Amino acid sequence: VGTCTTRDFGRPHLSAMVFASMPVSAKQAMPALGAFACAVTIVGTCTSSAWVQPGTSTGLSQQVNSAVGRLRGVGIPGSAGESEARSTLLPMTVGLGSLCIAMQAFRGRVPAQRRGAARVTSVAAIASSEAEVVDVDPALVEADGEEEDVEVIEVEMSVSRAEVLRGAAVAVGGATAAAGMASPANAEENLGWVQYDLNTGETLYDIDFDTDDPLHGFVVGARSLFYETKDGGKRWVSRSFANLSKGQDVSYRFQAVTVKGDDVWIVGKPPLLLHSKDSGKTWKKVPVSRKLPGLPQVMKVLAPGKAELATSSGAVYVTDNDGKNFKSIVKETVDATLNRVSSSGVNGASYFTGSVKSIKRTQNGKYLAVASRGNFFLTYTPGEARWVPHNRISARRIQAMGFRDTANNDENPGVWMTLNGGYFTQATDEKYDDIDTETKKLFDFSSIRTGGIGIIDAAFRSQTEGWAVGGSGVIYFTTNGGKTWQFDSSGTELPCNLYNVKFFNNGKIGYMIGSAGILLRKVFEA
Repeated sequence: VGTCTTRDFGRPHLSAMVFASMPVSAKQAMPALGAFACAVTIVGTCTSSAWVQPGTSTGLSQQVNSAVGRLRGVGIPGSAGESEARSTLLPMTVGLGSLCIAMQAFRGRVPAQRRGAARVTSVAAIASSEAEVVDVDPALVEADGEEEDVEVIEVEMSVSRAEVLRGAAVAVGGATAAAGMASPANAEENLGWVQYDLNTGETLYDIDFDTDDPLHGFVVGARSLFYETKDGGKRWVSRSFANLSKGQDVSYRFQAVTVKGDDVWIVGKPPLLLHSKDSGKTWKKVPVSRKLPGLPQVMKVLAPGKAELATSSGAVYVTDNDGKNFKSIVKETVDATLNRVSSSGVNGASYFTGSVKSIKRTQNGKYLAVASRGNFFLTYTPGEARWVPHNRISARRIQAMGFRDTANNDENPGVWMTLNGGYFTQATDEKYDDIDTETKKLFDFSSIRTGGIGIIDAAFRSQTEGWAVGGSGVIYFTTNGGKTWQFDSSGTELPCNLYNVKFFNNGKIGYMIGSAGILLRKVFEA
């Protein structure tokens, strides 16, 4: 099973070892079992992310010849059924391979991250093959079709409440709210983290506030959840897009939101871009070009009509005309970079699935991404041509990463990294993104007792104070710049995972959001 499903298909010695340990009855069944395994292998080869994009008939024939050539060597040395197995395997290989290739070409099942502007890249380490440089097309990627108006409506909701979370949950006295809103009855300063019941059980994914107007913000989440506040987060109004799917049975997940002045962008999945040019009063659905490598994942408003977009394939684009077209600022996707440098010592690069599981961006335009399997990370600096891959610091997979930037704009260089098992590490050296630097020497482990619960996100309010969140509602804080972390009991009774922590208004207000519609807010002393 491992041999048939890995990208390193074609290791006959594994089959030989397995065969040698089998009883006679099992050996006699090998031709049939081998044919079945062959079918699984061909189907996997033709549909996996390792599949070379079939742009021409030559590419298709080369792929078939390669698969058949490998299977010729999968005989079981010295076995009585070797010739019979080969006579059974090869015809089925050719037939199944031809069928899969025909289906692949007919249905156009090319992985999303390799479509459009991203062309094919072959691995440089493969013998007798020419490595092609796969660039992201620097030309403008135009939107497919015209923008569509999307109607926004307020959703009537039952009365909700806010609770102070510090030790035991105590309801704020006299909490009242109008329909569709959640508001506390008194000031929250010095009261700890306040939970806002948004009357939804869906996951909240992102929150953002206008840097020009810190009272105006948005929260987005699963199933097109969309909340707005105009008083700094004391009251949240639920809104909905009436005609977003146009009768289609599509449930969008709003996974990112960015706001600055009158410009507001929402990024969704399946691929979706929503844009407002009047602070969220009216919205337009911006068509996502099929030429865009990967799926839209992170967006940042830079100026009126101008925004930066990063995709799951590592493509970074800029639009200065409200999304009518996007211009690439990197020359190649992450996949192309890894294919080109796969022999340079980046562990796990050969297992890259074509996308990253998280992307973070600083205010100055630097990017940090974690591979989907957590086996390495990548950095991108504005002005550079491509991403730089880096090894992880231990055998444990990377859970999450982020920058050590502070909300109060104090200088705090470096990045933090969490590993599976609840470990927290950080690098305070600015050379963390240097390709020639040994990663293990830069990261130091912090003292934190998590009991094995994973840390999903962290953020620094100042150079010394930071907060981290994770599974089962765990919350930790540091007062010495991340060297040691202490447990905060605010989320002990919360039936959720916390996915995101952010600070706004120069670090005066903090938010934590997660599953089950949980939103926590805290006002800090200046």
